[in-house]
Amino acid sequence: MKSSEATIGTRIVSNRDFADVPKGTVGVIDEDYGTGVTVAWDLPNRPLPSGYHRWNGKPAISQVVLRDGFDKESDLIFLDLAEK
Repeated sequence: MKSSEATIGTRIVSNRDFADVPKGTVGVIDEDYGTGVTVAWDLPNRPLPSGYHRWNGKPAISQVVLRDGFDKESDLIFLDLAEK
């Protein structure tokens, strides 16, 4: 995916396995922190709340949502746009 496509609310899919996130998992970009973005994963055992698209600012430890950061320069190659 391109950096210009990495905007808050964009649905993505992982194109490789990560710890606790199998290849093909769908997520949503829920935060942009300048040099990177954070993806919230929609996992079977930790699903995203209905309509989720933006991080609420609460510490991750208080949430059930699994989130991972991706550098815009080097890590977006591991993400593809999800089909609508």
